Amino acid sequence: MTVEIPSVSSDNTSVSLIRNWSITLFSFGFIPVFVLLGFWQLGRADDKRIIDLEINSRLSSQPENLHLVTNLKRFLPVKLDGNYSDEYFLLDNRTRTGKVGYEVLQVFISGEQRWLINRGWIPFSASRDVMPEVNYPKNKIKINGFLYPVENLKSIEAKEKIINRRIQIVNKEIVQNMTLSNNNWIVRLSADSESALITDWQLVNSSVDRHIAYAIQWFAMATALFFLWFFTATNFIKVNKINN
Repeated sequence: MTVEIPSVSSDNTSVSLIRNWSITLFSFGFIPVFVLLGFWQLGRADDKRIIDLEINSRLSSQPENLHLVTNLKRFLPVKLDGNYSDEYFLLDNRTRTGKVGYEVLQVFISGEQRWLINRGWIPFSASRDVMPEVNYPKNKIKINGFLYPVENLKSIEAKEKIINRRIQIVNKEIVQNMTLSNNNWIVRLSADSESALITDWQLVNSSVDRHIAYAIQWFAMATALFFLWFFTATNFIKVNKINN
């Protein structure tokens, strides 16, 4: 089996258009992949833009009494009045401004309902062996925040982590033994809410601008690979000089 290589003849001079098939096959294998990844990142940016609009729309609305809400959805502003119980847990390895600490999850009792509240972040103690002191109001208070879904991911040795108060993830396996009114949602406190710690919630994993930057990188890689192929694996410039 033979491969016929395109060539151009002029004045008894034959010049092959492709002089390096390895680079050619490599380039035309990866250039479409890079272009597709660029468009995929642009699609992700559009998705994040929609999520940002959803977040801004919901968080800008007035908080609703959680007792009266029938359609629970993420980022819905809610309010409750009641008391904190002494049941709290520390969500491990959470950072704020480059510092490592915990997010405090505490059960809040409002009437006959029990909700898990994420009060925000506290720093590590001087030693990891020392549990940080968690203070909370003992009297009846009003709180406001927004709903956030409990993850479906499974954790390892969940019971042991609960006994030690430290947990690695807020999932249904963790919350199912807390006798909550709803195991699918927690309430993240707003920064101005009574009993809130340091919040600074990261509502989306990555921003629209980051996905656009990734898309530009993929398109740039496709462009660079095209020029690499053009100048190192082809004779188009030489053929053009011959023809002229």
